[in-house]
Amino acid sequence: MQSQVRENAKFELVGGASESLGQLRVLCVGNGGLIAELSQLGEGLEIVCCENYLCALGELAIREVDVVIGPVSGMKLSAEAISKGIKRIAPNARLVLVADENVAAVDVAMGNGFEVCLQSPLKLEELQCAVHEGQVVSEVKEEVPIAVAEMGGREIEEEVVEEEGDELGDVDLVDAILDSSNGLKKVAVELVSQQSGIEGIGLLLVTDDVPNGHVSIEVEYKGRLYGVLHAPEPITVDELGMWGSWLSRWLALEDQMKQLELAAMQDDLTGAWNRRYFNRFLKKIMKRAHQDRSQVTVMVFDIDDFKLYNDRYGHAAGDEILRETVRLMQSVVRERDVVARIGGDEFAVIFWDAEEPRKANSRHPEDVLDAAKRFQRAVCACEYPKLTEEARGRLTISGGLASYPWDGRTGEELIERADLMALESKRSGKNAIMFGPGVSVNSEHC
Repeated sequence: MQSQVRENAKFELVGGASESLGQLRVLCVGNGGLIAELSQLGEGLEIVCCENYLCALGELAIREVDVVIGPVSGMKLSAEAISKGIKRIAPNARLVLVADENVAAVDVAMGNGFEVCLQSPLKLEELQCAVHEGQVVSEVKEEVPIAVAEMGGREIEEEVVEEEGDELGDVDLVDAILDSSNGLKKVAVELVSQQSGIEGIGLLLVTDDVPNGHVSIEVEYKGRLYGVLHAPEPITVDELGMWGSWLSRWLALEDQMKQLELAAMQDDLTGAWNRRYFNRFLKKIMKRAHQDRSQVTVMVFDIDDFKLYNDRYGHAAGDEILRETVRLMQSVVRERDVVARIGGDEFAVIFWDAEEPRKANSRHPEDVLDAAKRFQRAVCACEYPKLTEEARGRLTISGGLASYPWDGRTGEELIERADLMALESKRSGKNAIMFGPGVSVNSEHC
């Protein structure tokens, strides 16, 4: 995905007065003319440019912006899916639409998340108001009858008729990509079946599973295999090939979106989850805990005197410590538990139980504490080659644990309690884990 960032363009307020309007991050979709006009609004704007709305969805998965602006012509038949997708990924961004054509899509976009609509050609003062203040500068309600008259009522009526019924289209494919819980393959194969009239067509992972009497082709895009498309004879390989080529591009797009989403949730250095994912998962798992009385424990910890090691042995040694810390933590927790790097040398873990509701005399907190202590001992025993003479036996961690519902009823309360426990660990002389309200459990010192 290609994107381009422009910063610190010159800006003069209409009317001659000038002032600092603060730094705004603007995602601009589409043509160079719109980019040029935004550049005139200048100082205080950081402009990120994307070629189309699908690229914009990917960009929003890894970048927070204040404003999204783009032309309605870029939406074509997917105005509803694109608008909902942008609003879902960037709920706090101001969405500005430029009505350059395709009047029917304007109402769809404005009804599904876009807040401001500007008429093309743009006026600088209206663009400034929309970007900086978010006021509805111009609505298209008065313009729609004129545009409909120019296009002819017959064509508009036919478009509406085509949208009725159960026929699938690009909108459904975009929806399937954005709704990661459903995925794209089922919808895409159903669409192929509808459009081609081929009964019994399917998509499998491997050729070995293709039924007898079916022809098959590999669905591949740029060296990446996404599956095997098959259908019963007398369908030919050539007939399947056309649909396989089409399908491969949609599956490649879905794969790219998933990779972007994953990259937005992971810490580049350690491979652990980042703070964004940690907060999102904790909110989700706490909601589940309230519903089914399942158990959740949060651990917060950091590496004692990390800055000293980082300054003395260099950033390469510091990076090695951080990566190894994550590896050791992941080795003692269950696969479903969430290990996250939430700061420089600050980490957090969400321990959660999947099997059954909380029962009397549950060992959940004790089991979690055992895992935390095993991790602490592993850090103490680990060798770090870049620390030379201090490679072994010098690193320690200090942390705190808080469990639902004993130490807090919400995710925020658990984090706050765990932070307090970690602070007590530091005050007690470091290399300690504190657990529960007023209860401290000190580790064995290395």
